[in-house]
Amino acid sequence: MTTEQLVERVERLEKAVSDLTNHHQSEPGRDDWKRTIGWFRDDPIAKEIIDEALRLREEERQQVPQ
Repeated sequence: MTTEQLVERVERLEKAVSDLTNHHQSEPGRDDWKRTIGWFRDDPIAKEIIDEALRLREEERQQVPQ
């Protein structure tokens, strides 16, 4: 790889990092949450996580004195 190619590659990487950094610093939009709906539909791992979380929550409910 030539010096010129390395310089171009570093410039592209620096721009990519800058773009990512700037994106994370911006405030989320009011309706950003709507983009996540359905992301995990039909995902077996997500279902397993949710099922386990619900099971643990039910255990906690049963341990709380009434």
